[in-house]
Amino acid sequence: MSYIKILKAHGLTPLKLKEKEGLAAINGTQFITALTAEALYRAKLAAKQADVIAALSIEALLGTDHAFDPRIHQQRCHPGQQQSADVLRTLLKHDSEFRGSQVQDAYSLRCVPQVHGVSRDTLKFVHTIIETEMNSATDNPMIFADDKESVSGGNFHGEYPCRKGSRLPSHCCT
Repeated sequence: MSYIKILKAHGLTPLKLKEKEGLAAINGTQFITALTAEALYRAKLAAKQADVIAALSIEALLGTDHAFDPRIHQQRCHPGQQQSADVLRTLLKHDSEFRGSQVQDAYSLRCVPQVHGVSRDTLKFVHTIIETEMNSATDNPMIFADDKESVSGGNFHGEYPCRKGSRLPSHCCT
């Protein structure tokens, strides 16, 4: 059965697209960008919650804050790791007299900044890509009024938001 018969059977008429409307109808770049922005927002919330949950776990297990000494994290130079250690120090500051006195905690407790830090750094990277994408021209062809020229290109392609957004799930699972 032809599409015209199907449309007529449902009381519809075919669309008559004008210039650029065909690409707009089938291209998903803006949708990919919007969906990734929403996922990024949620991932950032989860990252904040992860540090709070880690601090609560350290408190519950009578852990120490020795592993979050800023001097340790300055030696590795990863901003996300340093930020996570700063947050943990702040969250654990209020009751250090109630925590244990062991030299070092379990691996899973003292390595929280390293694990959470790489996720923070990835979220920042994805944020940069998505923010750039949201502020970019993805039309085709591009119209350069000053030059009175129209040039066809590929800025409409969704590779940047798609590829970078695909990094989010693995960092939300750590």
